Amino acid sequence: MIDDDMANSEDLESYSPSVQNINIVITLIAVFHIIAGILTIPLVYIIFTSSFFEAPAIITFMVLVMGSILSLSVPILIALGWAIWSLQPWAWKVAVVVNVLCLFFNIIGGVVLIALLNIILLFALNATDVKLALTPINAQVSTDLS
Repeated sequence: MIDDDMANSEDLESYSPSVQNINIVITLIAVFHIIAGILTIPLVYIIFTSSFFEAPAIITFMVLVMGSILSLSVPILIALGWAIWSLQPWAWKVAVVVNVLCLFFNIIGGVVLIALLNIILLFALNATDVKLALTPINAQVSTDLS
């Protein structure tokens, strides 16, 4: 009888709405990062196949820099999506840094909708339950003590 009560209490904890909601939020954050990485691939292709070499040198340089940054962001975003999905201990810090950098570049580039997505992702990453799920326990203890 006691074993049944304990099994039921464990089942209730695993199916509590807050745990399910956090899992959904973490999954959505991961999926958004993976989709962003995949959707960046055609953009990189368009940038590097366009005929911007006939433009003035400063514009050519800026386009090459932007294309290089986007090229580097593809594997980073896909790996970050996997890391968030699998709750890697380093995922939260890297996700915040990457989203802040993407927000900065999107504001400079004038890409308002993606900048809004970065802001939403930053708010979602900084939600208390999401942050607790994505940060290692020893990091939580050290920040609580200071």
